[in-house]
Amino acid sequence: IMSEILNHMAKDHGFNMGLPDNIVYVGEFLTMLKKKLDNLQCLYCEKVFRDKNTLKDHMRKKQHRRINAKNKEYDQFYVINYLELGKTWEEVQSEDDREMTDDQDDDWSDWQDHPVCAVCLFCDYQSETTDKLYSHMKDFHGFDLQKLKTNLGLGFYRQVKLINFIRREIYQCRCYGCQEKFSSKADVFKHVDKAKHIMKLPDISVWDQPQYYFPTYENDALLCTLSDDEAESDNTDQDKDVPVISEDISNLRVLKQSSVLNQLLKSKSTAGNWDL
Repeated sequence: IMSEILNHMAKDHGFNMGLPDNIVYVGEFLTMLKKKLDNLQCLYCEKVFRDKNTLKDHMRKKQHRRINAKNKEYDQFYVINYLELGKTWEEVQSEDDREMTDDQDDDWSDWQDHPVCAVCLFCDYQSETTDKLYSHMKDFHGFDLQKLKTNLGLGFYRQVKLINFIRREIYQCRCYGCQEKFSSKADVFKHVDKAKHIMKLPDISVWDQPQYYFPTYENDALLCTLSDDEAESDNTDQDKDVPVISEDISNLRVLKQSSVLNQLLKSKSTAGNWDL
């Protein structure tokens, strides 16, 4: 159904949203576009017109029957924006995507593993060490992950679910504390700060779900910084400035297969109805 709708819009109306396989949350996407058109707003330049005919003429003459790729409001609906945390779709697209093959004969003798940066939950700050990242989130945003871990008695797997849940909610422009929806991430952060929801979590049943075992972003290095209390007690003096090490590249395909991207694509293919 999704493919038929998008192909119909492209073929019969000259409005191309992109390839169906590259789009997620189609129902929400179409609802957003319909609301803009009902408000007589051009989907590309965002200008508002006095009537529907004027809007149609404008979009036809200006070739505005398309989505503005620079409008961040639409990023949540395209798979490419879930590929790498801390990178825009332009950066991901410009990279040379070289696939690793089992039969590679390259000489890896001089290859060295380098620490990768984990990205803050609430901004673009990155750090190679655990302490610096956690201190940043606590000092600049008021989010104390260690305090939540202690107060809620979170083991490793529940920490993973919590991080993935917060990542998912923020990317979908929703407050993770109260689930209120906003039009942009900036508005989410303003709300979280004003309502003091930075340390507010919904009932544990909301985020303690199997779906949050899967990372919202490929290779989210923040997940590599998590640990159990038992492990910490054995390594108390070794925890400071621990570098964040990237995953073994040999498991990259497995990670991709189990990532949220595939979960999103599977869920959209089984959905039967779309809001128009």
